[in-house]
Amino acid sequence: MMNLIFSILGMTGGILCAVGDILFDLKGKGNKKLGTSGNIDSNWSKMPYWRFSASIWVAFVGDALLGFGFLSLVNLLLPEHAGLAGVVAVCGYMSVIAGFFVHSVLCIQPIIYKRIMEEGQFELADAVLEKYYKAVLPPFLIGYGFILAAAVCVIIAILTGALEVPKWCVLLNPFVFLLIGVGLRKAKPNVFYDLPGIVLPSLGMGMFGLIGMIALL
Repeated sequence: MMNLIFSILGMTGGILCAVGDILFDLKGKGNKKLGTSGNIDSNWSKMPYWRFSASIWVAFVGDALLGFGFLSLVNLLLPEHAGLAGVVAVCGYMSVIAGFFVHSVLCIQPIIYKRIMEEGQFELADAVLEKYYKAVLPPFLIGYGFILAAAVCVIIAILTGALEVPKWCVLLNPFVFLLIGVGLRKAKPNVFYDLPGIVLPSLGMGMFGLIGMIALL
């Protein structure tokens, strides 16, 4: 029963993270990429501060719940696959931390930009965000590495039969969902100009909880 609850919490966490992504990523039409590295969105200036703050809070709760989805999978693997369970535990733990870090980093950028642009100093905003971007990029990339590693571990567990779920469950991961999102944007840019950018990968993280639910059925 506890594993089922953990799995449900994990899936709920993915949904909450997607809500947090919508608060941050839904910028509206006419948005343009600006700045030295193209990391500035012109419509940040039109978005209220509360959206970025709310997005961080929702992601904080969502990422915390995502951890329970990994815990469920670890518990399911432990009896007969302790080694794989340990790897999933480490990668899952780190990926949840990375998920919140990455989300917060993205949300802090527009707050900095909006405040400086209230003084009308675009060059200063660009310079500050360039320094900020370079400072956070290494842990940002390492975080994505752990998210990828967690997804690969779960895929291995499914393909080897360590997790007793249908093989099609290998498609339930954030990177497959990311590809779907990219595909939708490419196919219908006028419709998906904003979403499902980072929203689908967050739902993909929640799918680890769904995999746990399927394994328990």
